[in-house]
Amino acid sequence: MKILKLILILLAPVLLFSACEDPIDIDVKDGKPALVVEGWLTDRPENHYVKLYTTKAVGSSNDFEPVRNATLILSDDAGHTEQLKEVSAGKYEISAIRGVEARTYTLRIQTAEGSYEAVSKMPRLSMAPDSLSFKYEEKSIIYEQEGYYPYIHGQELPGEDDFIQVKLFKNNRYLNSVDDINIFPDKFVDGNYIDMGLEIDSAFAAGDTIRAEVWSLTENAYYFWADLQTQLRNGGIFASPLTNTRTNVKKLTENSKDVIGYFGISLVGTVEKKIE
Repeated sequence: MKILKLILILLAPVLLFSACEDPIDIDVKDGKPALVVEGWLTDRPENHYVKLYTTKAVGSSNDFEPVRNATLILSDDAGHTEQLKEVSAGKYEISAIRGVEARTYTLRIQTAEGSYEAVSKMPRLSMAPDSLSFKYEEKSIIYEQEGYYPYIHGQELPGEDDFIQVKLFKNNRYLNSVDDINIFPDKFVDGNYIDMGLEIDSAFAAGDTIRAEVWSLTENAYYFWADLQTQLRNGGIFASPLTNTRTNVKKLTENSKDVIGYFGISLVGTVEKKIE
């Protein structure tokens, strides 16, 4: 997942410099190791997973080291509790608990180097999608590629401060480049029927089957994705300095290793269509 590749860059204080003629060697400090949490819980009837990693020094052969033998306890405010099972190195399975709207979920993590906690309340799905459509565009100043571009349609519920992410899949392959990230607040569309164009990295072609998943987001999760999108697009000689993306995982003890990443919760709505 590209989130994890980015996080390593965010943790190390790296100075980037370019020269027109001569290469310059720069002494880069290793940076302080940190725990990385990567996981999401939804209402879909399938198992979910939380991955734990530890960042390593810049230049090492492996960017991350899986965290094994940790204790992860997931609970909700309806009285359900589950201890996650480690199914492979650093990968812990949620097999019993599912996401339910308005419930509050707490994930507690205990590793050899610290204790951590993430708490989130399941947000409602403010726009349940009802259809997809596509518009063919010729190559132009606006469209770098000729082909089909997607639009998603659905009713947005009244009441502000809702946030969603639209994830796209082409022929069952998740599109996860920076230009495929689609996140939206309802600030300017509250309560309206939505006909919304989606950003994509590459135009679609006739015969492609496209699936769109609309994920509800908390405000904090929305800004996590916004931070990530900004950092992935950050570049060039006048780029702003890199900073950590925000996280909802906190240390429970002062001497715990620093933590980054995210444990999120979402309701999911899906539509699918083949381009004819």
